[in-house]
Amino acid sequence: MMNWRASFFGKLGVLSLICAASLSWTVAGLAAPPKQDLAPAGTDILGNITTSTTWGLAGSPYYIKAQEIRVTSGATLTIEPGVKVYIWPDGRIHVDSGSAIIAKGTPSQNIVFDRVSPTYTWKNIRHYAGSTSYYRYVQFLWGGNTEGSLYYEGGTHVLNNCQVKNNKRQGIVANGPVNLRIAGTLFEGNKLKTIWVASGANLTITGSTFSDPDGDWSIYVSNYAPPPTISVSDSNFLRNLGVYNEQYAVSTVDAENNYWGPNHPSTKVGPGVDYSPWLSTGPVDRVGITTPPTVTFTVAPDPSVARPVGTEYTFDASDTTDVEDYLSSLDVCWDWEDDGGGCDSTAISPTHSYASGGWHTARLTVTDTDGLTGTLTQQILSGWVPTATLNFTQTTWAQIEVDADGSDDVEDDPEDLKAYWDWDGDGVWDTGAYSITTVVTHTYSHIGRYWLTLGVEDTEGVVGTQTRVVDIIPPAASASVDGSGGALVSTDGTVTVTLGAGAVSGDAVITHTPWITVPMGYGELPGDFTYQGFGLTAQSLGGQPISGVTGTYTISVEYDLDYYGDVLGLWSDTSMLKLYRWSGSKWVLVPSTIDSGQLIATTDSFGDFALVLEAKKVYLPLVLESY
Repeated sequence: MMNWRASFFGKLGVLSLICAASLSWTVAGLAAPPKQDLAPAGTDILGNITTSTTWGLAGSPYYIKAQEIRVTSGATLTIEPGVKVYIWPDGRIHVDSGSAIIAKGTPSQNIVFDRVSPTYTWKNIRHYAGSTSYYRYVQFLWGGNTEGSLYYEGGTHVLNNCQVKNNKRQGIVANGPVNLRIAGTLFEGNKLKTIWVASGANLTITGSTFSDPDGDWSIYVSNYAPPPTISVSDSNFLRNLGVYNEQYAVSTVDAENNYWGPNHPSTKVGPGVDYSPWLSTGPVDRVGITTPPTVTFTVAPDPSVARPVGTEYTFDASDTTDVEDYLSSLDVCWDWEDDGGGCDSTAISPTHSYASGGWHTARLTVTDTDGLTGTLTQQILSGWVPTATLNFTQTTWAQIEVDADGSDDVEDDPEDLKAYWDWDGDGVWDTGAYSITTVVTHTYSHIGRYWLTLGVEDTEGVVGTQTRVVDIIPPAASASVDGSGGALVSTDGTVTVTLGAGAVSGDAVITHTPWITVPMGYGELPGDFTYQGFGLTAQSLGGQPISGVTGTYTISVEYDLDYYGDVLGLWSDTSMLKLYRWSGSKWVLVPSTIDSGQLIATTDSFGDFALVLEAKKVYLPLVLESY
């Protein structure tokens, strides 16, 4: 007796000689063509898929002629919209651990897995632990002649807006630690149990329809440990039998908020099924998973750097993604001026040049096959950048006069340029627009180093900048004291040095010199740091330095914590305010107290002193950003 394979392929060999002969079958309710040629153009699949592979529409249909093929570990099989896959009798696809199948059809171009002959059925697609799959708008037809047409032993999988129809046994078997999400899927015409669940499977089902009037239970939970976790909602159970749970003694199936037909749900469920509340107003629509596209695009050359008018820019949206769609299925719409005037281009990577200077906003809108959209804009600077030339004069130690009259622009006359000033370089313009010939005066309220910035704007809104450093340092203050004592107050009023009677051997001049602030780290100060401090030196009346002054003297320093926070960007606390003196080889902490906004210390030596806010070094870049 000839076996079925010899008989079947023999018949194909004979029939292929007859030009008019064709193989056809009808599947109720499907849009798939009812007739298939015996040898239509297509692609034969005879062995395993060992590297990442794409089955595209140009190669469709794909004929799986081996009884068993595998998507091996490390490989991904990608199937594009509209592809049809015909599986020879008793054929099976194995999705090994570490491999994946990604099959994303569209509403108008479903992907189809079907039998090659109306006489025979195929086995299943078997997903092993550690595998992944994503099926969207995929029809699984006439399989499941052993177990189910989709068999899951483990891994993470999604069945979205699919159809599982006319399978000889189960539609789906979930037996093992699988995480399976089913949404918007139609189950119809499956002969035995539609979904058979056991052994720790985790299933979430939403927006689906079970329409198998001649079959067994729609969802059947077998008594195999550990118990599975099942949640099904917003779905329709239109067959005679709904959900049965053999593990009712240890677990409950969450089946709330579903439509069970006109009769009471209790007629369609077994024990251990929580069906209340339920939907009673009629079947609900099938609803799959839908998320909008995640839009991203690049522009080259750098759009933030001004280029001459007419420069050609390349826009690339190829990294835009959508969970449910391939990039090729998305509709792309570029609006070069973000004016809502329609699509200026529908290409993924178009080019465009701007005919005028200034800032232009390009908007990309991407629409997926479910009609959801995502958008993103980027600004492109076109035109020549003005040359900003900053000049300043310090009229007093705390005041400057600035002008920008040396600035120019390739495209505009000087009188058409506008000047803006940022006194401390924090990125915020502190003035409105001036003529570049206007002299502007500014007085600083604190000593310190500032990064004065000029911005020059042309008639197209393109801005050029220049930054220069301004050191606001009061002049040294001095006073002559003698043996009866005396006091020195600094020019900016922040430091007072008081010497008691008898503290000075002979007459002397005490000189105070302010310094610049930079935050320091915890611990001992290094010997080579820039500090906010003051140099106290003693000289004889003849101008010759003397090594020291006998006795002791008091140093009183006023401080402004707002200065540290507002100007330097440092977190400030009076407990972190310290006074140090340079001893000739290292910085020595001078004991001090805080009293009414002043730091007061007593010492017996002159020299360089440092008033330090002991901020962590991590704050230092915040200061340097002002350059």
